[in-house]
Amino acid sequence: MTKKRITRKTKSKPKARSSSKGRALEKPFETALYFGFNPIKTPSVTKEDLSQLRAVKDPYYDPKRIQTESPFTFDVLEKISLLKNLENGNIENKYWPILISYKKPIVDTYTKKPTDFTMGLEIFGVSGSTAEAILIRTTLSILAEEGYENLTIAINSLGDKESVAEFGRVVNGFVRKHMNGFPADIRKMAKHDIFDILRNKDEKNATVQEQAPKSMSFLSEESRIHFKEVLEYIESFDVPYDITPNLIGSPAFCSHTIFEIRTNVESGGELLAQGYWYSRLSKKIGMKREVSAIGVTISFKKKNLRASTKGIPKPKFYLIQLGFGAKIATLAVIENLRKAKISVTHSLAKDKLGSQMLSAENMNTQHVLIIGQKEALEGSVMVRNVSTRAQESILIKNIAIHLKKLR
Repeated sequence: MTKKRITRKTKSKPKARSSSKGRALEKPFETALYFGFNPIKTPSVTKEDLSQLRAVKDPYYDPKRIQTESPFTFDVLEKISLLKNLENGNIENKYWPILISYKKPIVDTYTKKPTDFTMGLEIFGVSGSTAEAILIRTTLSILAEEGYENLTIAINSLGDKESVAEFGRVVNGFVRKHMNGFPADIRKMAKHDIFDILRNKDEKNATVQEQAPKSMSFLSEESRIHFKEVLEYIESFDVPYDITPNLIGSPAFCSHTIFEIRTNVESGGELLAQGYWYSRLSKKIGMKREVSAIGVTISFKKKNLRASTKGIPKPKFYLIQLGFGAKIATLAVIENLRKAKISVTHSLAKDKLGSQMLSAENMNTQHVLIIGQKEALEGSVMVRNVSTRAQESILIKNIAIHLKKLR
């Protein structure tokens, strides 16, 4: 993947600069930093952003409802603000892809209690399933650090633009055909937004939902492969998941994977995180090109929330991966090292060895960690001394102990 510089425009808006330099980080932001998410100062929502929310033309995101809903429902307004800040060069980052974390809400309209902590993670410039993998793995680590257990992932896919369009066409036909047979409240719901009858979790709506089209039935071959890879990543996290047809977000601009993370599902379940792709939103709000974008909102009651006085240590190692299986193993290694307070620089979004080696050289590191298909199968990491070219294979379970000796 070639490096691209972000085009910067001369504007007077304050920049959403990194907040990690010289500051103590709250624990969730520290955890995210291990996975490459750079904390930024929360940008502001403008009147222009609000007007562009209307331009999205999705009845589900009615601006009049923002005052009464949760951060999980209306964070699209924040996505618009972030995309505009990205376009205007107000998010400080030199090269794509861009991974950021920030405190929520951008606009103070939520009804969440003061004891709740809300943050966002966003990835720009990654189009493959690696984006979901990084996002979900980071979210699980943040929640685990805060003491949450028994986590479960609900997940669904809308597929690519063509898949979404076909799904919408068939749902519209289904609603028109069966409208007269729907109960009165469901008819009212469908007149406002045909997709509300699929999202609604009321038991009396269960029969309609069973009969209604499912988005998974309209995935293109490429979309099926994408979703299959996402599920393979999740299976490696050893967290139960469930494919949930009524998890469809907004077909007006969402695509591919939509997911939620809850705790204690058996007793009702508390929603802790919700994420989705919103690449199609960029053109909806007038940007010249489509920007690959996926994000998650994480919101939970404070448990172990605290400031980190030291932050994470400066990375002394660069982690290189080669192949899909190696990417899965790489996430396991990063999580292993995070728990041991060892930070590594990595480029999970890159596939080519040359570009990763160049990044390692620019970092001027003394050791590189390499995971190829062979290492992924063996559950090991190749540790190479850059100066002497000497290398040795270390089991993943022992990698943290080995690297501490090198430090």
